[in-house]
Order: sequence, then structure tokens, then C-alpha cells
Amino acid sequence: MKIAQVFSAALAVCTAGMWQAQASSTQYSGELEAETAAKSKQLVPKSDAVIELDKHAYLELIKTRDNVVIEFYANWCTACHGLAPEFNAFAEAARKQYPDVVVARANIEQVEYLSSSFMVSILPELVFIRRPMPGMTPEVRHISAEFTAQALLAYVGGGFVDDVPIGGYSSLWCTPTNMCGHVGGLLGELVVVVDHKFNPFDIPPWSFMAILVSVMYLVGQISSGYLARWLRRWYHAKISEDEHTSVKPVMYDEYRSDTVQTPKPVTKSQPGSATKRAKSKRSKKA
Repeated sequence: MKIAQVFSAALAVCTAGMWQAQASSTQYSGELEAETAAKSKQLVPKSDAVIELDKHAYLELIKTRDNVVIEFYANWCTACHGLAPEFNAFAEAARKQYPDVVVARANIEQVEYLSSSFMVSILPELVFIRRPMPGMTPEVRHISAEFTAQALLAYVGGGFVDDVPIGGYSSLWCTPTNMCGHVGGLLGELVVVVDHKFNPFDIPPWSFMAILVSVMYLVGQISSGYLARWLRRWYHAKISEDEHTSVKPVMYDEYRSDTVQTPKPVTKSQPGSATKRAKSKRSKKA
């Protein structure tokens, strides 16, 4: 009896603790969500030395300029707010020290084309686009320098040589600045459109797109199989009508039993013929 009472008391204490932990976790999640929503309404500090990019401005920029630094950010990103003053200071100093370097930033929530082209996975993310010679494909590097104005100035001044371009030096045919990046950007825009129009569930856009493509592929395979079988039957029926014959068309998995199979004559070699020919050859040589 005492053991049962102790067990019941322990169970009650554990249950109360679980409910309290769940309530505190829910309260913390609500506070975190409210804080994130409040920060998302705040804009990242801007600077006159930083160009705000959209799709068309980006495409025009990489055609006309040889050195471009791009920062990918979002208004809900806390680190983007904290590091924005350093990036703005770098842009102000680069405009005076390196006038051929263009400093820009892109909001990933507004320019899905760019975030998909460069496959942005962390925020803030910095890339350096540099064209070695006129007419060559621009090299794209993820900036590995510290996020300070002086470190970024040293990077664009020559420190970028320590970083290997995306795709390497020998495979610049597929980079974010040419056809590969363009296709990736268009795919990202398509995913956003499909997510807004056809995704009633709380599923991430790329996951929903993968599920949708898989379902479409499965339906296409099944439909093409039934369509091919129907076309074969229709084709054989059409041939039978044109030739005015009652011969049943034979499918690939059927046995034709309405025609007589004539066996091929089997020729048997006479015994001893090979031996006689061999003996006659030897006799001629002798």
C-alpha cells in the first residue's frame, strides 16, 4: 500500500513538472516568435555607398562592372543588423580607396533569383565577383575574411587570391554568374510561385516542390504506360481493318495460336562423310 502511494505521488510530481516545462517552453517560443517578428519589421541600416539589388540591377551590374561585393541579408536576421555598420563603413572606405569595386546588398526575401543562383545558406553571406580579364567568365568567391571594414578592404585589395572560386579555376563554365546560375535563379522563382499558389500546408517551399515533382513523375510514368498499350492495340486494330483480314493481332505478351507453325527442315550429316573427305585429302597429298 505504501509503495502504491509513493508511486502515485512520484507520478503526480513528474506530471506536474512536465506540464510546467511544456508551459514554460510554449511561453519561451511565443516570446521568441514575437521578438523575431518585431525585429523583422526593423530595416537593416542602409548606406548611400551600398547599392540595393534586384534581379535586373544584378544582371546589368555583372555585365558592366568587373569587381562586385554582394551581401545577402534579411530584415529578420539579428546578425545582419549587428554587422550592418561594419559593412556600411567598408562600403564608404572602398568607394574612396577602390573606386572600381561596387558594393551592393540583396534581400533574400525580395530577390529569390539571387538567393537561388548563389545557393545562400547562411546570413549574412558575402561574395566577391571578379572578372580577371575583359570577356572572361567572372569568378565568384565566398569571402572568408573577418566581417570588419579593414579585413574586407584587405580582401578586395588582393586577399581574395587565398580563396578558390566556386567551381575552381578550370571549370568556370558552371558558376552563379553564367547559365548555371541563371537556371538556378529561374528555378527558385518558380518554386516561390508554386509555393504561393498551390501549397496550403505548412511545408517548406523546396520540400513541397520536391514532393510535387515526385508525384507528377509517378503519374506521368503510369499514364505513359497505359497510353502506350492503348496505342499498340489501336495500331494493330487499324492494320487488321485496312488489310481486311481476320487475323488476330499479336501483342508483345501474347502467344499466336491461330497460325500453323511450320518446323524448319533439319539436315542431318551422313556418318563417316567427314572421315572420307579427310582421307581423300590425305591421299591426294600423297
